[in-house]
Amino acid sequence: MKRDAVSFEAAAGAAQATRVQRRACYFEDGSAQFRGDATGPLFGWYHDAPGAAPRDCVAVLCAPVGHEYTRAHRTVRHLADRLARAGIPALRFDYHGIGDSPGDDLDPGRMAAWRASIRTAVRQAQLLSGRARVCVLGLRLGATLAATVAAEAPIDYLVLWNPCVRMKSYLRELQAIAATAERASGDIAGGVESAGFVMSGETIADLRGIDLLGLGLRIGGRALVIGRDDTAPDHALCEHLAASGIATDEVRLPGWSGMMAEHQFTVVPDAALDTIVEWLSAHTEPVIEKMTGTPPSLFRDTIAFAFRGESGVAAVVEERLCRFGRDEHLFGILSRTSSGTERPAILLFNAGSVHHVGPNRVSVMLARNLAAWGFPCLRFDHEGIGDSIPRGATRENHPYPASAIEDVRAAIDCLRHRFGYDRFIAMGLCSGAHTAFHAGLELGDAGIEQLVLINPLTFYWAEGDSIETARRFEDAAAYRKSMRDPGRWMKLLRGEVDLRRLAEVAASHVKTIVRSRWHALVEELNPAAAPRLARDLRRLMEARRRVAFFISEGDPGRDILMAGARWTATRALARKRIHLETIPGADHTFSQCKPRRDLVCRITRHLRAA
Repeated sequence: MKRDAVSFEAAAGAAQATRVQRRACYFEDGSAQFRGDATGPLFGWYHDAPGAAPRDCVAVLCAPVGHEYTRAHRTVRHLADRLARAGIPALRFDYHGIGDSPGDDLDPGRMAAWRASIRTAVRQAQLLSGRARVCVLGLRLGATLAATVAAEAPIDYLVLWNPCVRMKSYLRELQAIAATAERASGDIAGGVESAGFVMSGETIADLRGIDLLGLGLRIGGRALVIGRDDTAPDHALCEHLAASGIATDEVRLPGWSGMMAEHQFTVVPDAALDTIVEWLSAHTEPVIEKMTGTPPSLFRDTIAFAFRGESGVAAVVEERLCRFGRDEHLFGILSRTSSGTERPAILLFNAGSVHHVGPNRVSVMLARNLAAWGFPCLRFDHEGIGDSIPRGATRENHPYPASAIEDVRAAIDCLRHRFGYDRFIAMGLCSGAHTAFHAGLELGDAGIEQLVLINPLTFYWAEGDSIETARRFEDAAAYRKSMRDPGRWMKLLRGEVDLRRLAEVAASHVKTIVRSRWHALVEELNPAAAPRLARDLRRLMEARRRVAFFISEGDPGRDILMAGARWTATRALARKRIHLETIPGADHTFSQCKPRRDLVCRITRHLRAA
């Protein structure tokens, strides 16, 4: 697949398909507190198609955990839609401590909480749909968790897609990913930090004891085990289920690697989703009697929970679900407290094509920490990303959507007219920084007071540009870092370095420096002829909009800034018109816990001082 290939929604088929109603909600099992397995409220989406011929089953979709969670988000949403159109309502949800649900990776009792989350989702799905029969469908570790729940209480149908059968193998995989990280893991006693996911020693110990081949599952109907078509088959789980008297089907399907690609390049595995829907439709019965509608009272749109921030602040954070935009097509979550402060509201934009939780859940951390200090914070999805479903033939999953500024305007209108806020801060990571920068330039009457740009990779993206716009700056930063590593010099002496590539990067870097210094001279002598970035920075400063940069150590954001506005940026930094901080030990998406917490604390400290 081309690196810059970006998928489009199949508009023609979607227009003719049965309309799906998607409702976001919070839910919890009130009776769980008496059993001792309560998790508190969970976040989920209920998909239903009232115009479809109903079947006697509801599906509960159990997402993967860790780095696979955000990558699979798009596919899980598409699967829920297809099930709904087949007459099978679907509930997808976030486990406690993951995604938009309250809690944290390092809370105690993760395994118990995740299993309790599935049980709570099953009961909620039955309430929302009016169906008694349930299919629990899990992906990867979500499939393993689903199977352990099926060992505790009977379920009707079980679909296990690429399940982790032997957890020891899964844990070795996490440790191998952690070992390939550019920077060493932080201080997690007995735990592991793998691709942005933190797993405590307690969780590892609980997982290590799981082997699906030793579980006695209780399935009233049938099971479907889905393997990958690009790996060697393993029939052990199917043989175990069949030996236990469970009617089991086995199939190997394509598309797993495409589904788990980098977020902006994910591919929805259509053939696999069609197979799942056809299998479940074939084994369920049509509903003859008329189905009653779901009571609106079951769709709870606000929760409040105790929260302790990274800097020690404690608060009760309220989170409210928000649908907004001209067609109510945009979705976000507003985090705030009842403190009644006069601090500005923060707009937190998508980073790349990751939905509104952010890469490695950084957007959730930022929103809740800032809310605890009195900054209301709306994290939301642009149209075509995450849970803001594209209208018509709008492009899906693109990190620089054409509607970005229109979406920002809609978010500001929502916060102003629905909640009474009139002062705003625009904040974003990577492509979200691009959105924040242009919102500050283009929405002069919107009340935006400050821009917080985290690891910007470009200030100007146009249709036809590569999504990897900052490659030459990243290469230069990587080689500069290598120069401080004695091991890299030894590789050079042993002839293990691509000298041609090194020369190309060095030549490009020298050319960039010469160009930036020439532009700096032009900026000083003839500001009207200065590069676009220098002129736009001056526009922001003249409009009294503060600009703050937070750049990961080794990320090219500062180099990109200086290449396009060296004289203007240098003077603005010296006069404190621009704020810039470097986050030591951080990578581009803050995939490690310690730098991620450092980022949150630095931004909070800066905004409180401002």
